[in-house]
Amino acid sequence: MSEFRKPVIAPTNPNALTQIVRTLRLVWRLLNDARVPRFPKLIIPAAIVYILFPIDILPDLALGLGQLDDLGLLTLALVLFIEACPRAIVEEHRRALAREDTVASQDDNVIEGSYRDISDDQAR
Repeated sequence: MSEFRKPVIAPTNPNALTQIVRTLRLVWRLLNDARVPRFPKLIIPAAIVYILFPIDILPDLALGLGQLDDLGLLTLALVLFIEACPRAIVEEHRRALAREDTVASQDDNVIEGSYRDISDDQAR
């Protein structure tokens, strides 16, 4: 990685689950973006085919160990895919996701509703 490039998965939030969800949303947006070249888009399906393929480097029969190579390969594929995408497009999608997260967090504090004022004379 060049010294001028930022790391792909920058820890902006200490919550690991939040970071995983953000990365998956970024990957989904990049896969659906027509400006991303075809070759990087082949990385994710190739990793999924490897995971589903019955022949593994570590057999899945060994409980835990067999799944670790699949998880490691999937993580590597996600990072490699994001690195292979054009940097400007990745940053554009990151900014859009950050805006969506900001709007979603602001909407969490709003309760929509309606009311009508009934005076004591009208209530009887």
